Amino acid sequence: MIMKNNKIPVIKFKPMDINDNITLVKEFYFLENDSISTHEFTLQLFPKLRDIDNNISKERKEKIIDNVVREEYKKERDNIIKDVERYNGLWKDYNDKYFNTLCEYFGVNFPDDLNVIDATVGLLPVNPRFLDSYSFSICCGEKKDKVIETCAHETLHFIWFIKWRNLFPNTKKYEMDSPYLVWKYSEMVTDPILNNKPFDTFNFREHGYDNLYKIMDGNIKVMDKLRELYSKDISIEEKIKDGFEYIKKI
Repeated sequence: MIMKNNKIPVIKFKPMDINDNITLVKEFYFLENDSISTHEFTLQLFPKLRDIDNNISKERKEKIIDNVVREEYKKERDNIIKDVERYNGLWKDYNDKYFNTLCEYFGVNFPDDLNVIDATVGLLPVNPRFLDSYSFSICCGEKKDKVIETCAHETLHFIWFIKWRNLFPNTKKYEMDSPYLVWKYSEMVTDPILNNKPFDTFNFREHGYDNLYKIMDGNIKVMDKLRELYSKDISIEEKIKDGFEYIKKI
């Protein structure tokens, strides 16, 4: 186990550019992903998109999405700017303690040249994380516990995959994203880790994608088995490897 990291980054929130909002909504509108039902999710958030005729071209669909998102962004822009300031204030007291604990727990550090983790605040209440840039997105209008949970969850992924690549150096880059098993495992472990020592002092209750809690091993939920494994007094390396071997069999 390493000593506490003296060089840790700081999460800084900033408004998501209108064009980035549009790009993200388009991506989720056209993406078919059984793991998180992205298309239907997008329609729920932007009901006007339900009126799109499936028979028109993709280019015309994109133009409609562009107009709908621009209209919504104009209405929410002031709220987004206010939430940037609010989120920065909410997270600042957690930043150093959490990142030091996270690095110590996994036995790895953030890159030496990483000073800031960008968190863009936008319209879509999904939180994509980007491993290459060490950044993620969050929705405006979130309550305190959700802001803290999102920051903890998404930045855990950054350290998780640093550790993962140390243990499994031959993992392909694409496997770290949906729908591959390496990605799915990374989403399953946030609950057993953040709801357990040494992170169990958080006020929030970590909860992953709903469908992950439906995966069964006979009469036992796989998530319950992972919680049991990650509560054991064994090394983090054993937890990661044993958990991966287990879910590969399910």
